[in-house]
Amino acid sequence: MTITRHIPFAATALAALAAACAPVSDEQGPAATAVFSLTSPAFVESGPIPTRFTGDGENVSPPLAWSGAPTGTQSFALVLVDPDVPWGETVPVYGEMPPPGTQPADHFIHWIVTGIPSGTTSLPEGASPGNMPAGTIEPRTSFGLFGGEANQYGGPAPPPGTKAHAYRFVLYALDVASVPGVTAESDFAAVTSAMAGHVLAATTLTGYFGH
Repeated sequence: MTITRHIPFAATALAALAAACAPVSDEQGPAATAVFSLTSPAFVESGPIPTRFTGDGENVSPPLAWSGAPTGTQSFALVLVDPDVPWGETVPVYGEMPPPGTQPADHFIHWIVTGIPSGTTSLPEGASPGNMPAGTIEPRTSFGLFGGEANQYGGPAPPPGTKAHAYRFVLYALDVASVPGVTAESDFAAVTSAMAGHVLAATTLTGYFGH
């Protein structure tokens, strides 16, 4: 799903994801000749994510490809979120989850990347960790809450016995080559706030994984 136009990007995770998933505007104009889209050769939209790319497997990032970025794109940012986390509940393996409100919009942040060069149209399998394009930054994810590695891709790992969770990859086309003020220590809220006013378009790819 894609939205294309200059998005008045709010400084909250919920607004960011809502904007990315909003219907495409009818006011795109004649310049909007291509649809900004994100796909993966590893799984289809709304399909299952292969175990290789999850916490049950090798936990490497899946291959991704995109096209149709709008004119004026200077870089891309990418996030991966799980909106189905049972915050505040006691679940197998993880025990008592942190309370609601612990993370922006109650999403578990699995991956954040900023500074992807504008000429890049894909990421190979296993790009994170260790094989990202030069100049990219991987800010902190929610895995730091559980003592995990917070500055790289962390694959789906829902609690056993729960429903399959949705995992939403959101790719943003930005009008800046680097997001101002973002470092490896920035979290999702800081990244989305810094992206405010710089998003030209966003597109999503959703996969599912469960036990």
